[in-house]
Amino acid sequence: MCTSLTLQTDNQHVLLARTMDFPVQATWKPTLINQANYETALSGKRPIKYPYIGGGRNEGHHQILVADGVNTQGLSCAELMFPLKAHYLDQPVTNKLNLTPQDFLPWVLGEHASLEAVKADLDHIALIGQNWLAGNEVFAFHWILTDPSGHTLLIEPTINGLEVITDSIGVLTNSPIYPEHLARFAKELGTDEAVSDLTQASQELIMTQNLPQATNTPTTRFLVTAVNKLGAQASHNQFEARNRLFNDLQAVAIPYTPSMDQHPNYNYTHYISVLDTTDQTYYFRYHDTNQVFSYSLKDELANHPAENLFLR
Repeated sequence: MCTSLTLQTDNQHVLLARTMDFPVQATWKPTLINQANYETALSGKRPIKYPYIGGGRNEGHHQILVADGVNTQGLSCAELMFPLKAHYLDQPVTNKLNLTPQDFLPWVLGEHASLEAVKADLDHIALIGQNWLAGNEVFAFHWILTDPSGHTLLIEPTINGLEVITDSIGVLTNSPIYPEHLARFAKELGTDEAVSDLTQASQELIMTQNLPQATNTPTTRFLVTAVNKLGAQASHNQFEARNRLFNDLQAVAIPYTPSMDQHPNYNYTHYISVLDTTDQTYYFRYHDTNQVFSYSLKDELANHPAENLFLR
């Protein structure tokens, strides 16, 4: 279970925010990726052109799995679970760059400077449903991306291939597919799917305080997040937007309770992150604190040359 959204401020800062909801065994930390190469499961080592900072955890003995990040060009990406809907190829494809699902985010952030560059390169890759470098699970993912242009890109691996959605409202949770989320959202608000109509209906809900309540289902979390995004006034600056994003995502976060330690497959919100594409700053808040940790990618690169490491 995860929730994400993008936001643009009046002073032209573009932000991507997300909750990271995952089984209780995982320990996520702010992570810097600044080595010369990254290793893929099926296509060997690839050069990292654009180092990045995000949220990561150990997988196996030495592999770092990163779930979201912003690179030196301001390109940001977050992966979210896409159960029952994700469709991958069974075998590697000749004349393609073959990647497992866990390779996709490092490929996006490490090798691309913009949304346009990612879109132009998608035809050259194939996502293969095989194990990554560590672990024995093929994760069902889809992705939300943004960059300093302010546009949002959704990429969903379905039976039709890698579907690219460029006209979204900039909100993504888990399954079902995005068009179904949008149709449910419009039906709930009693309007059509035009952004202007969805915005007006969301503003009316905000003004009347007749706000929907989120449960643990992806559809209700999509509804609540979309209403809060479209219905609220624009944020004047990145500071106001950052506070707003943490508050909006807290409304759909899954709280942790100690009893969850006895249920290893029970999900809760491990962290909430906000990625500022404009100044390449990463903000990270653990589930058990109100303290927000901030990391400037520029500063971390200067302090840790040619190094991958956890920052806390």
